[in-house]
Amino acid sequence: MFEIASVKYADDKMANALDGQPADLSDSELRSLIAIPEAYGDAAVVAGVEHEMVEYALLQIEAGTVLDTLLEAEQIEINDGVITDVDSLLAAGTDNPLITSSLLGPSSQHWFGTDRAGHDLFARVFEGARLSLYIGFFATLIGVGVGTLVGLIAGSLGGTVDLAVNRVMDAIQSYPPIVFLLLMAAATDPSALWVTIALSVLGVAPTNRIVRGSVIQIREMPYVEAARTIGATSTRIMGFHILPNIFAPLIVIFSITIGAFILAEAALSFLGLGTLDVSWGKMIADGRQFIVYSPWTSLWAGLALTSLVFGFNVLGDALRDVLDPRLRGSR
Repeated sequence: MFEIASVKYADDKMANALDGQPADLSDSELRSLIAIPEAYGDAAVVAGVEHEMVEYALLQIEAGTVLDTLLEAEQIEINDGVITDVDSLLAAGTDNPLITSSLLGPSSQHWFGTDRAGHDLFARVFEGARLSLYIGFFATLIGVGVGTLVGLIAGSLGGTVDLAVNRVMDAIQSYPPIVFLLLMAAATDPSALWVTIALSVLGVAPTNRIVRGSVIQIREMPYVEAARTIGATSTRIMGFHILPNIFAPLIVIFSITIGAFILAEAALSFLGLGTLDVSWGKMIADGRQFIVYSPWTSLWAGLALTSLVFGFNVLGDALRDVLDPRLRGSR
């Protein structure tokens, strides 16, 4: 178990030793801080790998990659030229992979087992559900809401308004989503709010296209023509005659988009571009190095993610069948 986690453990301890130090440390100063057995604590000494840790640190120092390695591993941040240890495991006091509760299998005490840091996976899976549902629901609410409004206006009014809206939506859809998400991740703080906003932007154009198509079809129906003939305004027609009749596809769009955004958030966290909160994507990524020896470290988060997305997709179809007046008589 230690051989699998030794590099991560060494990085944890190196980040701990460098916490509060200036970022322009010389090689000799780095040696005095991280190239000594004492930097890696009693657990490394008991395991007999303290010299291996020192060797690892010396290789990093000679290659000049100490800070780059720790930054890439998200163990430190450099603010105003000062190194800060930001490892959440270290902050929680559970950064030692040699503790007896590490990588325990499922049991009556830990239903889903534990991860490298000894965290109970059952509790973390449920904590990850909170983040997934928060981002998935609110990103969908904003994206589908804005897309529906824009599509409703463009499809109902037609002409120049429809043409202008469609060109804007074409421009949005032509931009690669992953590039947009990477730019947002680089320009903003890793918070649930910014991930929600970024995903909601991606949901506007697809929703607009579906809603616009439905509106164009419905606006030619006899009851809409009748409303227009008796002098109903465009706003009244959109609100009372067209919108209720696109409710069924909107339900399906909403449920499927929630699932897609939950997957997108998990993918961002898996790549290290998500939030700092507990996330299913991050849990799957953290468990990759133990997948052969302790498969449950990634298994439960993956199953939870799959089940939730599948559930929302099925829910959308069921609600459409129940709420769409045109389908009630077919059952």
